[in-house]
Amino acid sequence: MTKRLPSSAGRHATGSHVAYYPQGECYLNLAGSYDYLESPYYESQAREHDSVAIHPTCKEMLDAYIPPLCLQKAHLAGLPAPEFYLSNGYFEPPVIIDPVNPFMIRSRVVLKSGRDEAVAKSMTRNYTYGICCQELPVGSHIVRFRSVLGWCFHTRYRELSKAVWETYRIPLAKVRVIVKDDGTMLLSDISQLPYETLSAREKKYLEEQVQWDK
Repeated sequence: MTKRLPSSAGRHATGSHVAYYPQGECYLNLAGSYDYLESPYYESQAREHDSVAIHPTCKEMLDAYIPPLCLQKAHLAGLPAPEFYLSNGYFEPPVIIDPVNPFMIRSRVVLKSGRDEAVAKSMTRNYTYGICCQELPVGSHIVRFRSVLGWCFHTRYRELSKAVWETYRIPLAKVRVIVKDDGTMLLSDISQLPYETLSAREKKYLEEQVQWDK
């Protein structure tokens, strides 16, 4: 039996992004951005402390947002994902580089050699932090889609969107995908999709799935 939150938890209009998800018999933190130690992180942490079933948990947030953890979790779950390696400077193009440090979130796509040393120095903060390097298959390209509780407006991505929700339990996310020349999609990254940025159609879909506390 899922423990119900008291009405004082409030709906999103009162500052809380927590809603009840009947299909999953759990609560959802629908902030859409779950950076470590920011308010939504503590919002889930508080409910976990009270033994309330809620997603994402603090662990689920970290598993989704830290690039090597995200990719390893995909591999373990059997989701198509690129090969990757960790480095403190060296990488071999073509590659997607994601920082693994608390001071940088921007990734880089390096298709050809030439400025490898400069890019590595910048992305590692002068070789201080690691980088996660995803191998780009020949002929591939990168796309992004928006995932709302396992649903995407574009039908092409709905199967993967559902898999992202079932594997990571991140209800609102931007998903980066590597599309190979044969059409195969590789899960590459999960990032923030704040509730406030949802389109009218996305909000309508979400409102049909959840119940906001009065």
